[in-house]
Amino acid sequence: GKVDLIIGMLPFRVENVETVPICEEEILLVVPDAVLERNFPGRLEEIKEQLSKHTDLALLKDCPFLLNNKKNRVRTIAEEMFEDLQVTPNIVLETENIETVMALCTKGMGITFYPKMFVNGHSHLQQMFKERSSLSFYTLDHSRAHGVLAIGYHKGHYMSQATKEFIRIAKERI
Repeated sequence: GKVDLIIGMLPFRVENVETVPICEEEILLVVPDAVLERNFPGRLEEIKEQLSKHTDLALLKDCPFLLNNKKNRVRTIAEEMFEDLQVTPNIVLETENIETVMALCTKGMGITFYPKMFVNGHSHLQQMFKERSSLSFYTLDHSRAHGVLAIGYHKGHYMSQATKEFIRIAKERI
């Protein structure tokens, strides 16, 4: 009863909460060409082709990774994927801010994981996503990398008109 709204990925692990799905979400693997060129000299197109067919993180185990700090949802998903493959990633940077991670990735410092929803908020990333330029975005072959963003609220509790309007706008806009 202390929280009015929950915004997050389903499922919510709380009782008596009604959920309103907003949109599907996906965590992408973001790989700069510069990293592949350094780690796989002369094989850039071959490796990109392999990744487009199957995002094999074991293939990239020696590449530098830029990750969010532990306990971040994206980091937790990345760790699960590495653990499933029994791969210890070469982490060159950990930070709290996902935008910092992405900015350094676009400069070729390392590979990262990034929510697809955030790509839509950056016109330069949208362009790179569409063109497959010096930065490639790959769909991950892991169920936790795909989910549904939702809003949750207490069943049976009063919901203000502002809250109802917020949910309506979120469903329309996202």
